[in-house]
Amino acid sequence: MARFYDISERMKSGKEKPKIKIDEEHEYKINTGKSAVLFIQGISEDKKLNDVEKLEKIILTALGKEALDYINEQDLPMPMIITIANVIMAAIEDVELEEVEKLSKEEAKRGGKK
Repeated sequence: MARFYDISERMKSGKEKPKIKIDEEHEYKINTGKSAVLFIQGISEDKKLNDVEKLEKIILTALGKEALDYINEQDLPMPMIITIANVIMAAIEDVELEEVEKLSKEEAKRGGKK
């Protein structure tokens, strides 16, 4: 008899988009769809963009223009912008934020900042 795998529950829960809460009034869904992830990967590897441009494009792709505009209006310190980008990467990889932050710090120590 052939095996039968029912992944319908996983598929249903997998369609729910993770969210990021910036403050009490601003919460955004994170686009973790395949096309967004591929685009973000391309942004990360684009040597023509500086780090700030990469962060802005990643936030725009994952959270949308409204979120990017709000974040830019706040004139947040760079460590906070990096935290937002790390949340996006954690959502994409389906891991805890602390795991992404640890990897990011290790990469920075090696001198391989993206």
